[in-house]
Amino acid sequence: MSTTTKFLSAYLGKQTVFGTPVAASMKVPLVGDYEDAQEEHSAEWDTGYWTPRTIVAQVAQHARFTLNGTGFFEMLPVLFNAGHDHITPTGVGPYAYDDAVNPSAVGVPRAYTAFFGGNENLGATGPMIRVRDCHLEAFSLAGNINTKEIALTSQWYGASIDDNAGAGFARPTSTLPAQVGMMRTLLSTLELEDATVAGGAFTTMTATDKALLDWQFDCDFGLRPLWAADENQLFYSGVRHQAPVAALQVTMRTNQATYAVVRRKAELRTYQELQLTLNGGDAEQLVLKLTGRFLPTVIAHARSNDEVVMAATFQVETPYTQVTTPHWMSWSLDTNVSL
Repeated sequence: MSTTTKFLSAYLGKQTVFGTPVAASMKVPLVGDYEDAQEEHSAEWDTGYWTPRTIVAQVAQHARFTLNGTGFFEMLPVLFNAGHDHITPTGVGPYAYDDAVNPSAVGVPRAYTAFFGGNENLGATGPMIRVRDCHLEAFSLAGNINTKEIALTSQWYGASIDDNAGAGFARPTSTLPAQVGMMRTLLSTLELEDATVAGGAFTTMTATDKALLDWQFDCDFGLRPLWAADENQLFYSGVRHQAPVAALQVTMRTNQATYAVVRRKAELRTYQELQLTLNGGDAEQLVLKLTGRFLPTVIAHARSNDEVVMAATFQVETPYTQVTTPHWMSWSLDTNVSL
């Protein structure tokens, strides 16, 4: 039975070679927990004494952890690097990142080395444990009009827990980026347009201005551990790709325009191009461009915060009729960190 250890201090370092850990280069303003996810098989047997004996064999080694907290624009390049593809930014403060997920041509994700503050009594060297070859499995961004912030949740996996032979690692000296911009939901906008045969236009969008109350974007990049056998045991040895999955759940004020754009399109099951824009201070911005369809189960007249609202789910997918759609999901990001 596995157990998790909570931490309040996390650091990341961008690896250049898979399998080779690096020193931390960035303090992360998130908390979470890690799990030594190695798997063991056991067989109990009775030796004839009162105390039973157990035969144990370790069959697989890897680790899992979560990073949770308030969303910052400076954390998004880390997520996209570790989950999809290594992106080189352009410009100088704010730095611009632009990329797209194409399921038929997957990118090369960047591995990270993670350091976590675990048991303070771990050893004389330091209180940190290390996990190399970390990749992002999935993340979620959630905005709420009441909290006025955007929450970030992310699931990661990596190699087995390294506690430096019980001595622990010293706490890294890396700091937060020089500027960190908190993501806020009140300046977010949602725009839609019909997806044409060509696709990928995102030009004549219909805005649902001041309509977005609550929303949650869930993205699974489809990365999973690749296993290799060594001396009759499985070891995490790389990354394998599964089909990516993403969905945007939104709660919007119901008016004539919003109803026409969302409810009728959902009933027709027509493909849409959806653009979600999050604005921040210091020229920070995230623009998500998604292609897909609204699920038909749209709740058109719910009540939330004493308002009549619509609740809908937009499933990200590439329509087979679009032969030139350049992406399944793309983004443009302006932030203060260069990775």
